[in-house]
Amino acid sequence: MVRIEQLKATLGEFQLQDIDLDIRDREYFVVLGPTGAGKTVLLECIAGLTWPAEGRIWLGGRDVTALPPEQRQVGYLPQDYALFPHMTVRENLGFGLLVRQRTAEIPAKIARYAELLGIGHLLDRVPARLSGGEKQRVALGRALAIDPEIMLLDEPLSALDVATRERIGDELRRIHDSTGITSLHICHNFDETLRLADRVALMHQGRIVQVGTPDDILRRPNCLFAAGFVRSENTFAGVAATAGPLAPIRLGSTTLLAAVPAPGALFVTIRPDDVEIEPPAAAGAAAPPNRWRATVERVEVRGDGYALQTAGALPITAFVGRPQWRRGQYAAGSVVDLHLPPSVIHAFPAAGADRFGTGGYDDGRKSAGDPQP
Repeated sequence: MVRIEQLKATLGEFQLQDIDLDIRDREYFVVLGPTGAGKTVLLECIAGLTWPAEGRIWLGGRDVTALPPEQRQVGYLPQDYALFPHMTVRENLGFGLLVRQRTAEIPAKIARYAELLGIGHLLDRVPARLSGGEKQRVALGRALAIDPEIMLLDEPLSALDVATRERIGDELRRIHDSTGITSLHICHNFDETLRLADRVALMHQGRIVQVGTPDDILRRPNCLFAAGFVRSENTFAGVAATAGPLAPIRLGSTTLLAAVPAPGALFVTIRPDDVEIEPPAAAGAAAPPNRWRATVERVEVRGDGYALQTAGALPITAFVGRPQWRRGQYAAGSVVDLHLPPSVIHAFPAAGADRFGTGGYDDGRKSAGDPQP
């Protein structure tokens, strides 16, 4: 549906560099990254609002690189919604069709999207009399009314409170699924991405760092920046003598068995919610692979559960959800056994792991001692 080849763009001192990206038909695709990563510049290049210095942009099989915005058949929802203040909701919804001289379609399109978005009772109001969520829906309807090949959404939820953001996010996904329009949504919030995306491109400093499903980015980061941005929390430097689907990785004085892509120095990341916490095994019982005894040093209360900071063979953060929490069972000073199934341990080569830096994000890197081959 959308293909971007070797795209470069310069705005002042900022550069969008060597962007290659493919977005599939009917996909809900999210471009994720911190402020200043280049997400909006990329979106504006696709919309035709910013001209690239190099590269090509293809929409639906057409090379649109040199076409003006009105010939690209894209719907664009800017971050501030950009509603016309002196027009009613009805007039805003029909504006795109009016300028395209498709006036005969306006009544039917207004009726369709007013019903789809639940704004039929607002049609005679002006934007000043709308809430933030209502403005967002009107701007979305205006963009959808022109039958775009792709919907471009620039931080559409960032100005909303948490409860409204979740509700409107769910509506965006519902509308996407019901219309079948390919959607490209940019944001800086990973929780928002998890709720909405089929696939994700993570951006930093004008480059694409990693592309994959939300679970790929969350559990299989490919560099230290990605690990930090998705809050891996448990990142260790290690070394592996051999590669394979189940090979030993030396992390200081600890050895874990996991899939190893290539022998040599590497980093290991483990999500806190993937750490299995078990009662201490009976004295004398042989410890299975990837299991060790630990002491809970500190408990941190989080919105959806508790993070346990532990000390033991590997200083690791584990997570306990509220339904599994028992008061006192995991108090500071308590002893537990920690188990890591090989499938939850992600290893990536140390060579080039810092090529994007950390962007100021804590990748959760912890010391496991000095790993030796």
